[in-house]
Amino acid sequence: MADDVFPDRDMSHRDKVLFMLEREGWAMDAVPARADTDPPFPRYAFTIGFEDRFGFPELCLFGLAPVACRGLFGLVADALAGGTELPVGAPFIGLLDGGQPCALLPVDAPSCVSLFPSLAEHHRLAGHAEDDFRMVQLTWPDPAGVLPWEPGFAPDLAPIQLLIADPP
Repeated sequence: MADDVFPDRDMSHRDKVLFMLEREGWAMDAVPARADTDPPFPRYAFTIGFEDRFGFPELCLFGLAPVACRGLFGLVADALAGGTELPVGAPFIGLLDGGQPCALLPVDAPSCVSLFPSLAEHHRLAGHAEDDFRMVQLTWPDPAGVLPWEPGFAPDLAPIQLLIADPP
């Protein structure tokens, strides 16, 4: 098909990451939800190459479809490419539509490197330690504009937007 994202549907996962890195300067990997764990583990996505391309930590995002994650990661990439300095650690307004808040919270890479296997592989193949990266979790608000650690956050979204970073 002429509209396929990857030129070869049989590319290895690593080759797909390399293709995205060559094409965009960064890549995204998505991990499906796991219903076989107690509690179930939500789907999530993360970037590879943000540190190299932008000098900014890698991003991870929990609970949204891969296409939505790609769009949000693209917003961050565009902001960084345009010279915007995004705050890490505190909620801010300006990235999301409608004046909605979000936050980029620091993640302790060594304690959760197993969640990001293709990122760990990328660092290992480059001759670095697998956990030799900085990462932030992009957190998003519920429909009322409440962030996950704030009182009143939608209880049905709490298990979907798993926090692996410490809230501010």
